[in-house]
Amino acid sequence: MATLLKRMLIASSLLSASFAANASLITNGSFEQLLFDDSSKAQGQIFNTNLADFTQRNRAWDVFYNLPGWQTSYGNGIELQKNVVTNSQDGQYHVELDSHTRGASNSAMTQIIDSLVIGQNYQLEFYYKPRTNRDNDNAIHVYWHDANVNFDQSLQAKHIADGSRSAIPNWQVQTVQFKATATEMALSFASVGAQNTLGGLIDNVSLVAVSEPPVIALMLGGAALFGFRRRQANK
Repeated sequence: MATLLKRMLIASSLLSASFAANASLITNGSFEQLLFDDSSKAQGQIFNTNLADFTQRNRAWDVFYNLPGWQTSYGNGIELQKNVVTNSQDGQYHVELDSHTRGASNSAMTQIIDSLVIGQNYQLEFYYKPRTNRDNDNAIHVYWHDANVNFDQSLQAKHIADGSRSAIPNWQVQTVQFKATATEMALSFASVGAQNTLGGLIDNVSLVAVSEPPVIALMLGGAALFGFRRRQANK
C-alpha cells in the first residue's frame, strides 16, 4: 500500500509540475496595470479621470475605451472599479462591462493573444461575481475567435457566467478550455442581459497552455492501481 501511495504521489507531482510551468498569456489580467507601454494616456468618459491617477485614490471608478492589454470591441467602454461595489478578487481593481452610460450600456472588451500553437489547447480562468439579485442582469459571455474577425454579438459564446448576488455572494472561478485554430486568437468578454449599468464583475483573468498528462505519470498511476487490485484479489 505504501508503494502504491508513493507511485501515485510521484505521478501527481509530475502532472502538477507540468501545469505550474505554464505562464499566463494574458496582459493585465487583474487590471492592475494603469500605464500603457507606449506611454499613451487614457481618459475616463464619465469623470474625465486620468487612468494613471487611480493609484492616488482610495475609491474610484470610470469608463475607459482602452486599458493596457484590453480594448473596447462593442459598446461604450470598460468600467474600471477600485474599492467600489466590492473588494477585488486580486489586487485593487476589477472591471464591469454593463458600463455606466446613458442608453444602451452593455459593452465588450477584447484582447489579442499571439504566439499561439495551432491545435494546442489553452485553459482560461477568470473570477466572476454578480452585482445584483435580478434575473437576466449579470451574465458575462466569453468568446474565443480568430483575431481577424471583429467582435460581433452574433458570435457564439464559448462560455457563460451567470447568477445572482444571493446565489453567488463571493468571487467564483470560471474555467473553460479553448483550442487555437490560428497563431493569433481574440479573447472577448461581453455583458449580456438588462442594460442598467449594473452587471457581472470580472477579475484575475489568466490563459495558459494545457499540457497533456505526462505519459510516465499515467503509466505509474495505472501500474500502481493494477498492482493494488491484483494484491487485493489474491488475498
